[in-house]
Amino acid sequence: MRLKVASATDPGLEREENEDSVIVWRNKAGLDTLLVVCDGMGGHAAGQMASSIAVTTLTSVLAEDGDEGADLERLKRACKQANTAVFEAQRDNPEWSGMGSTMVVAAISNGEVAVLNVGDSPAYLFHNGDAKLISQDHSWPAEQVRLGVIKPEEAASHPLKHRLTRAVGVWETIQSYTDKVKIEEGDAIVLCSDGVETAGVSVAEMGKLLLKDGDLDKGAKRVIDRCRELGAPDNVTVAVARFDVDVTKTQALPRLKKIGLMQKGADH
Repeated sequence: MRLKVASATDPGLEREENEDSVIVWRNKAGLDTLLVVCDGMGGHAAGQMASSIAVTTLTSVLAEDGDEGADLERLKRACKQANTAVFEAQRDNPEWSGMGSTMVVAAISNGEVAVLNVGDSPAYLFHNGDAKLISQDHSWPAEQVRLGVIKPEEAASHPLKHRLTRAVGVWETIQSYTDKVKIEEGDAIVLCSDGVETAGVSVAEMGKLLLKDGDLDKGAKRVIDRCRELGAPDNVTVAVARFDVDVTKTQALPRLKKIGLMQKGADH
């Protein structure tokens, strides 16, 4: 199964710094592909530092652990070390106090995708025209929905929708969400920061922009351009891996069905 990958990031139109970090690896760390997106918080240099430390630590651990494959325990170990690195950096540097980062990871090997996330940066599986959220939202309202305290429709406009219950580096220990999904010919895995939703680009529109002609580099740029066209109040990042198909079968992308997923705003 052939993989095509791409990524793009942009500070947006209202932020001085780009606090997002993104990395896409091919055929490294015993994986076919690795996608990572982190959205830093803490303001300016602190948020940028948090996301950078998180990405660098996670990928370094995976590159050096001697393991292979999309193993969930492997990702959890790497995430814990990333959490420790960010936590110790903010503890030892008073000017970075309180910094942290979201993290969403897709590790792809032998037709499987291992997903790990902390925070509210989402991962989606696009399959046969449908978009499915494959990460878990760790905003406060989303946690309340899972507990049955509030209804999903209440969470969408909740005043605390930007408040995270989990983030890399804020607390000494971390609980990540993990899952595994099978992939098929034509499927795409998309990770992004919440700046895409904050700009007003829906999941369906993001998928159409990314995947409509098979050129993922151009597709990623189309997403960034669309976010900027709509005002892009936050940093915008997207990473995508698509599992190639016979071009004669993909002359037109199936219409992406509307899905009711919670997505979060930008200001953590």
